[in-house]
Amino acid sequence: MPLRVPAAAELVSQVSWLRLGVSSQKWSRSAALRCPNDGSKTFRRGRRQFSTFWARTDAFKEEPPVTQKPQTTKIQKEEIDLKNGKQSPRPSVPSKSSTSALRATSKLKGGRGASLAVPVKERIEDKVELVKGDKKQHPIHDYSVRPTTYVRLAEEDDYAIFKKYPTITSSRVAELTSAKDPQRPKRVSMLTRDFIDDSLYNPHYGYFARQAMIYSPEKPFEYSKIKSPDDFVNEWSSSYKRYDKILEKKPEDPDSIPQLWHTPTELFQPYYGQAIARYLLLNYLVSLYPYHDLVIYEVGGGNGTLMLNILDYIRETHPDVYERTRYNIIEISGALADKQANHLRAKVESQGFSDKVRIYNKSIFDWTADVPEPCFFIALEVFDNFAHDTIRYNHIDNKPYQGYVVVNDMGDFEEHYTPELDYWAERFMNLRKEVLPDLDLTKVRGHPLSSLPLLRRMKTMINPLAHDLTPPEFIPTRYIQFLEILNKKFPEHRLLASDFTYLPNSIKGYNSPVVQVMLRKQMITVETYMVLQGYFDILFPTDFELAAALYSKICGRVATVATHSSFLEQWADLEATTTKDGENPMVTFYQNAAFLCT
Repeated sequence: MPLRVPAAAELVSQVSWLRLGVSSQKWSRSAALRCPNDGSKTFRRGRRQFSTFWARTDAFKEEPPVTQKPQTTKIQKEEIDLKNGKQSPRPSVPSKSSTSALRATSKLKGGRGASLAVPVKERIEDKVELVKGDKKQHPIHDYSVRPTTYVRLAEEDDYAIFKKYPTITSSRVAELTSAKDPQRPKRVSMLTRDFIDDSLYNPHYGYFARQAMIYSPEKPFEYSKIKSPDDFVNEWSSSYKRYDKILEKKPEDPDSIPQLWHTPTELFQPYYGQAIARYLLLNYLVSLYPYHDLVIYEVGGGNGTLMLNILDYIRETHPDVYERTRYNIIEISGALADKQANHLRAKVESQGFSDKVRIYNKSIFDWTADVPEPCFFIALEVFDNFAHDTIRYNHIDNKPYQGYVVVNDMGDFEEHYTPELDYWAERFMNLRKEVLPDLDLTKVRGHPLSSLPLLRRMKTMINPLAHDLTPPEFIPTRYIQFLEILNKKFPEHRLLASDFTYLPNSIKGYNSPVVQVMLRKQMITVETYMVLQGYFDILFPTDFELAAALYSKICGRVATVATHSSFLEQWADLEATTTKDGENPMVTFYQNAAFLCT
């Protein structure tokens, strides 16, 4: 059975936060991989120590690139000719007038770790080469479900590693890849948010473009016939049997490994969708009816279950409003859109919804049309997959450094940091100070700046190999972009969003994500976001207090936050989802979720 939970309370702590209804575990470096280390090496260069580590398995494989000819030594002639697919000179480095610096690895200086101060290279978004592997010239580079950060170029100067690769965005990578030959980028650097975006949303190899499925019961659960939440969990587990053959598929072909999630919309249908419909109806009738139509936009429509539940409820309870209802789905996943399109359209037409629904297969971040009319904007479990940027702070002056991911010639990943923040990172840092002027990060539990500066400096002095930057903070730069789009393109919108407030088993850092993959009916979590693109779900928690404050600042509307249970207690038909013993799993599950309402 894919779900083994002895009690409903334990379900909340172990399962409810996951996309998938399966058990979770962490794997150690080698034992849990059930494979030997192919080799590890530690060596010194001057007073600096580097280490390499390889862990191999047949789970995921990526071919290395073809050996490239040596680059010309003239910096001014170095760039990449995309049209001809040939490598030519790279861009020149900015003059010394730039005060920016790059943080790569620690250097010993005066008994303490110090940053490596060098000019930051120019941002070259359109210059990159996607390299195809050659088995004859290189051994196969194996990736595991427990990848580490590889350091194969440690003998080179830190800045030399960084400056030799052009910087590219995830949208540009998507343009350069193709379905026929979906090669992942190599010899590039990317902002952390672009690397995560590419991992999740690349149209050809991204996580949501691969074998993504959303669990849906064959028919709604009859709660009045279920004895207790424990029995509900048993019935829920039994309903997974029809996915067993798919989930047990062996990963000989990595791209065929299925990823199955569950959502409260599917699990508690149609009652969860009806609760959303009641909220929409009341707010529409009070403030917009009869002067405006009921226009709804949903981001991430999945199977379309929420849409069907909402339209069904409106048609049955308010036929006059139904005649004036229009429903729009914005779905970024082409795989989900294609997989569900025929079934969804047939169901929509059979139930008379064909003239009510329109599906846009695109990202909300690519939205360009102006929607001046009043509308409701629904985003359920969307914020958790908004990419974040990484920020580390200097121990001496608390100055923020922004992170990049360098993908080298072998396709391995390294983190580099620069004190020059890009527009969105700097905008977030400034907005946070404006909306929460009394916020003292040194007093926020778990924040990198919360430890005493003297203590942090002493650690650096005691351990000369320790770097002089704090652990990372993940900042929601994509969320800021989302709010800007809402404000500019949907000026009369009203937002209803729900997501996770915290996530167990997250990686190291403040506001850090959970990085997980489904493998043979087991949920595997790893300890870094720098994983082979497309094979792992990367989920972030949402600080709803901060999210509401940022929303009010950017969109100019008051936002309120409600717990998952309190929202449903107000808007759901509680009797319909109550078991015989008086418990209500729809209310008691998902305790680590909340709603944002405007």
